[in-house]
Amino acid sequence: MAMEIRWENKIIQVSEHPSSNWEWTRQADGVFQVKIEGKNYIVEAIEGPDPEGKMIVSVEGVEREVQVFDERALLLDKMGMSTIDTSADLQLCAPMPGKVLSVLVEAGQSVEAGDSLLVLEAMKMENVIKAAFSAIIEDVPAKSGMAVEKGELLVAFEA
Repeated sequence: MAMEIRWENKIIQVSEHPSSNWEWTRQADGVFQVKIEGKNYIVEAIEGPDPEGKMIVSVEGVEREVQVFDERALLLDKMGMSTIDTSADLQLCAPMPGKVLSVLVEAGQSVEAGDSLLVLEAMKMENVIKAAFSAIIEDVPAKSGMAVEKGELLVAFEA
């Protein structure tokens, strides 16, 4: 499984196939020996990952916060979507241009994280858009059959 580890302005790609620059060897659960351009480092997971993929790792005894992107998170990131769960983001906007095929919620309805909100057709694919967190729907400007542009408001949540 391909993954990326990001921190500050750095990106490390991790795959099952060793690259010429990075070689990961599991030492124990959560502990890896990483060979980078001939130098060996011990990397240990200290805390996490949380639902956003954030975790604390120790690299040769120095702790830092990183964000881990698995294949799904990388695909969403590439499409301009986010897997970050935050109740501060009270608006669900179209992640890409497309057509709303069906709206599955209405104003005043309570939803849980993972509940389907609507179906958006984009790039000849049907994408079920789900709630990232539990909330109450405040407004649903999206209507079935409506064409939407990237960033257009689809669903608003109550504070």
